[in-house]
Amino acid sequence: MKSIDLIDHENWAYWPDDVEDFCVAAEAMIGPDGEDGADIFSFEVCTPKWFYKNRLNSAAFARHVVFVSAYDEKAVQNLVVDTVANITGGTWSEIAEKLSRHFRWEYEDYRS
Repeated sequence: MKSIDLIDHENWAYWPDDVEDFCVAAEAMIGPDGEDGADIFSFEVCTPKWFYKNRLNSAAFARHVVFVSAYDEKAVQNLVVDTVANITGGTWSEIAEKLSRHFRWEYEDYRS
């Protein structure tokens, strides 16, 4: 885990107008231990109230979304760090593939 940041806001200085009704884009920079480089893994942090009002016009999937009952940056950061720490694999590709089940990986479905 290299970093976790909010996108399109002043990072964690962001505070929603309504802590129980918001959605914000985030990304984690994650890469192999001992290397400077990292891949981008993005996700949204939303409350169920926001999701219900904005995405549930019909049936919907919620892939790459972290749901929180109210704005809590530490809870989000802890969830991401714990999720990354519990994923293992023999190669970076295996680990990144597993991470992409939780986060939108910048190289998901990439073909050379």
